[in-house]
Amino acid sequence: MKTHRLLGILWLALCCYSVFNLIRALLALHPTAAGLWVAWSVLAGSCLLYLTGIVASIFLFRGARWARWIIALIAVYMAFGSIATVVIQKSLPIWAASYGVIALVSLGLLFLPRHEPAA
Repeated sequence: MKTHRLLGILWLALCCYSVFNLIRALLALHPTAAGLWVAWSVLAGSCLLYLTGIVASIFLFRGARWARWIIALIAVYMAFGSIATVVIQKSLPIWAASYGVIALVSLGLLFLPRHEPAA
């Protein structure tokens, strides 16, 4: 289905961008910072989740059914992250709004019934 191919490409780009940013954040952590282990583990866990998203988005592009559930999990994670950003910052950054909208729209599109074309 063309919708899943487009979603696969979109989520591949989003997950690659997120992994890039998380690796930069991991490298920027100061070794003497308080709570370094907690920050490192959260960033590393998020990075592994987005790496899984890269693999799942490639398989979603190819039509794998299990990849929908992985991308849906990442979309829920990203939507909650956007909501948490709005609550913590008490403002609406444009990137949080766009990630939240993409995540919620993707959740709806991932589980639409597939209609095969009539002969």
